[in-house]
Amino acid sequence: MVFQKPNGGRLGVADAALDIMLSYRQQGPTDTEAGGVLIGRFIRDSDDVIVDIATQPMPGDRRRRTSFYRSKRAHQEAIDEAWRTSNGTHTYLGEWHTHPEPNPSPSMTDLQDWRKRIRRDTFHGDTLHFLIVGQNEVGAWEMRGGLYLPYFRPQAIRMQRTPEGED
Repeated sequence: MVFQKPNGGRLGVADAALDIMLSYRQQGPTDTEAGGVLIGRFIRDSDDVIVDIATQPMPGDRRRRTSFYRSKRAHQEAIDEAWRTSNGTHTYLGEWHTHPEPNPSPSMTDLQDWRKRIRRDTFHGDTLHFLIVGQNEVGAWEMRGGLYLPYFRPQAIRMQRTPEGED
């Protein structure tokens, strides 16, 4: 899946990461929100970013019908492991979670959390990426400073993984 970023770059989501996120869609009336971190890479000499890994809910996370709290420790271990095994190319890109609505949009709680992450989290660059998985659609936003901007998905294209070293 590919989203068009406001700056002209693209945010690509690899099939494996997308499949994990979609597996947690809240289709039933008692399904709880789920979420995790987005791990991936920046494409050299472009504004493109690829999400290769989406972590799944882990022990310590709190899941409710309309809220998700991500524990830090287990997800940080996944980020650190991805960094090590990729020789420093895979890094923390942002967060994902589900919403129990067909076409998701960020709540005030989401926006407050995103602003907090921009201030407190350690990441490459000045932007974090956020995906919300709804029942019918996946929405994407970036947070830069205190401002959030929606991404556009002109077409549903499945991301193809490129062999390491071709980026």
